[in-house]
Amino acid sequence: MTRLSTAKRQKILDLYHPVNGESLSLSEIARHVHCDRSTVRRVLQRVSSSGKLNYDIRPKGRPRILSKQDLRELQLAIDRGSVLDATDAQREITPHASAQTVRRRLAEIGLPGRVRRRKPLLKKSNLAQRRVWTRDVKDWGVKEWQLVVFSDESQFDLFPTSGRQWCRRRKGEAHYPRNIIPRVPAGGGKVTVWGCITSRGVGRLHRIIGTMDAKMYRDILEESLLGTLHDHRLSPKTIIFQHDNDPKHKSRLVQEWLEKQNILVLPWPSSSPDFNIIENVWAHIKMRLERYRPRPRNVEALWRVVQKLWYEVDISFIQALYHSLPGRVKTVKGRKGGNGDS
Repeated sequence: MTRLSTAKRQKILDLYHPVNGESLSLSEIARHVHCDRSTVRRVLQRVSSSGKLNYDIRPKGRPRILSKQDLRELQLAIDRGSVLDATDAQREITPHASAQTVRRRLAEIGLPGRVRRRKPLLKKSNLAQRRVWTRDVKDWGVKEWQLVVFSDESQFDLFPTSGRQWCRRRKGEAHYPRNIIPRVPAGGGKVTVWGCITSRGVGRLHRIIGTMDAKMYRDILEESLLGTLHDHRLSPKTIIFQHDNDPKHKSRLVQEWLEKQNILVLPWPSSSPDFNIIENVWAHIKMRLERYRPRPRNVEALWRVVQKLWYEVDISFIQALYHSLPGRVKTVKGRKGGNGDS
């Protein structure tokens, strides 16, 4: 901004708010005072906010330790993936600043810290399959997706051992029961389930006991998939069934059963959980399970809680997931088959 005397600032105000006559435009004022139009605008803004003519336009405080060039180098290193996080960036690129300063400045330019998401490793063959698949379904709208019944298996541990959990505590309260995560050998037990969702809500949840083979999977479909369709008044001939490429799912026994029931199966690209919206339902239930009180103390109690949380999933949550599918397909198509949002 051009340095103006107090007299010139007063002249700008007088021309903008004349005692007699009409106010001049910013461009006309700039010509009278011999400065830029943008300078006139800033003078008016500063005087309006501060109420003073003799404000100091010099920057306050000492210069920032990270220059614009430093920020450009940090941003470039992050975009290239040559640094892991702010601490690594500080050590490799800006050792003259603290890691906290680097974190703060990166957040200011739109690069706050985030937890890295775990995604399947996509090989060239996976990327090719996903490109073909997104091309085949790119014209599907929500109506088409609402015909699909999504299914999957999931596991729930009695005492989850992965992931950080934060708490607020005072000094000396680290070992209070509310501030610890119980740790037992092998997680203390687990419950494995099969489930499916429809656009009308969740389906039947089936507990898997032992190791699932093709025969067990066919029996699950016989009982719980057909049971789900009956519960929601859906005909096997009017739905499209989704399951992944697990060998049990692709076995001759299962394929023959699906054909016998006249159930159309949606071709599925390998390594694509980001398209399967039931993954979001599993994540939702696991998040609620972590907060559930009282915490289940044995596997049977865990199974009862998982069932309770499953059947409490709101229909609006399910419908929002179905509405997200056209956007997911569009995102992955734009990334040439790369990982999408889920």
